[in-house]
Amino acid sequence: MIDITDPIVFSTIAQTAVLTLTLVIFIMSFRTQNKATKEAAYQKILDDYTDAIRLVLEKPELSKLQIDMAKAINPSSTMASLSADDMTVRNYLVLLYGLFERTHLLYRRKWIDRETWNQWSAFLEAIAKHPMFKDVHRSSEGMYDKPFMDYVSNILNTKGKN
Repeated sequence: MIDITDPIVFSTIAQTAVLTLTLVIFIMSFRTQNKATKEAAYQKILDDYTDAIRLVLEKPELSKLQIDMAKAINPSSTMASLSADDMTVRNYLVLLYGLFERTHLLYRRKWIDRETWNQWSAFLEAIAKHPMFKDVHRSSEGMYDKPFMDYVSNILNTKGKN
């Protein structure tokens, strides 16, 4: 029979407990670090996307690519009939759309509070009143986070009823 009061037995049990606790902490730390690395990589992609849209704003001649892609996806697209100024506005709306999506994701992860999100949501609702916003939303279907797109659809559907 093992005597727990024996210093050697007690020492072995204590060492095993400390080692187990250390491994658990190490595993949790590794998972946290791995998650942070993945989120940083995704954030980098989002930043690069924002830079790409910003480049289209800085170089309006790149709008031709968007027009050609829109025609390929939907031959009846009206994007080709937009003026250069309208394309600039549309691209700015796309840039804002991505910003709103990222902010919505932070809200859903509880990284920003409800009050802060409500301010962003009020801004989103104001931008959603722009005539081109609905087209930006519709043409972006499946390219953005589904809960965010559903949120915007709800705003647009509610706005349409008022």
